[in-house]
Amino acid sequence: MISIKDLDDYIASVPPLPKVGRDCSKALEDGDLILAAEEAVKDGALMLYLKQLVNKPIYGFRTEIKDPRQLFGILGLERARQLLYAYYTQLLVPKKWEVFELDTRIFQEFQANLMLKWERILNSLKIKDPVILKSISLIPAALAACEAIFKDHLEIVKLIHSQQSLSYEAILTRMTGMSFHDITSKIARKWDLPEEVIGLMEELDEKEFKSELTEYLKLLIQYELSRPALIKSGANDFFEFVFYADEEILDRFYEIISKVEDETNG
Repeated sequence: MISIKDLDDYIASVPPLPKVGRDCSKALEDGDLILAAEEAVKDGALMLYLKQLVNKPIYGFRTEIKDPRQLFGILGLERARQLLYAYYTQLLVPKKWEVFELDTRIFQEFQANLMLKWERILNSLKIKDPVILKSISLIPAALAACEAIFKDHLEIVKLIHSQQSLSYEAILTRMTGMSFHDITSKIARKWDLPEEVIGLMEELDEKEFKSELTEYLKLLIQYELSRPALIKSGANDFFEFVFYADEEILDRFYEIISKVEDETNG
């Protein structure tokens, strides 16, 4: 069975942020997109990841973006910071998924959909906080953490999941008293990410209404996990949210999402 020691061992195994990532992040914090591009080029995996993500249909670019400076210039400071956070999550992604039937394409599309729609939600709410914008990038880290923690206990976890109809998060909480957001928060602290990001992650577990922002975040996560590819992968059974969104929040959420998807499909 999974123990607290297993979780501690997992957190200890999380690699630190690479120097290139730290240098690129500092350049972005200083507002220097050109220097950020020059730093990013030093890490071939980082540039490949950014190019793959930016050129996905949801971002709407008509021609493929290849040049690093052009890529960072088009993204701008805030979106570049957000994508850099998303790259950090790649440090946790397994080469082969066993708990969830995922692959690189599906996982990156999940990331891209979350990030773009979260940006639109914040714009609609007139929230300009760049830290809150970046926070969505950590959600996929919880999926990667689940994969790593459960893969060595796959048979018993699958048995509990199928027989008791529990989410993977509920299984972890019953076994250890910790949620995946607790684990994500520990990873964020290990990476020296802002406390605002950690606070928002922790609010997802609250059993009472905390803020409209938290409700929008829960709705977005559940919406994206309900896509056919994510349902087929088993990731739809990942979280177990308690929703407190009222009709006004629900209507506004679906209005924002519909506009984004109409633009993407158009």
